[in-house]
Amino acid sequence: MREVGWEAKKKMEKLYKADINIATSGDNIIISAPGAGHYLAIDFITLLPTTAVAVQFKTGSTSYGGALPLDAKQAVTIENSIKNQDGVITCGDNEEFIINLGGNVQVGGFLRYRIIGN
Repeated sequence: MREVGWEAKKKMEKLYKADINIATSGDNIIISAPGAGHYLAIDFITLLPTTAVAVQFKTGSTSYGGALPLDAKQAVTIENSIKNQDGVITCGDNEEFIINLGGNVQVGGFLRYRIIGN
């Protein structure tokens, strides 16, 4: 029996990993733009700030949702448990994934993502 749909497509797409190791306020590029005709689908992200800080996810120059005001050592994990083809965070065509920090605070973690062609 031939596989169809999202499960079959996902098996053909490579799952990449990117580390989060940032400490500078403002925009921090976590994943570079994948090139014209491609976009990033983020399936899993986990991060932990050492002290309180506001964290804002961005795709290119556009904010993705609202800022997360995190306390010291408050872990955040977001995963694609519903297996959405476009992930839990979907970047625009040829846009990088950015984490904006509201202050100079060490934030560590990692994420798993796919590069999808339009």
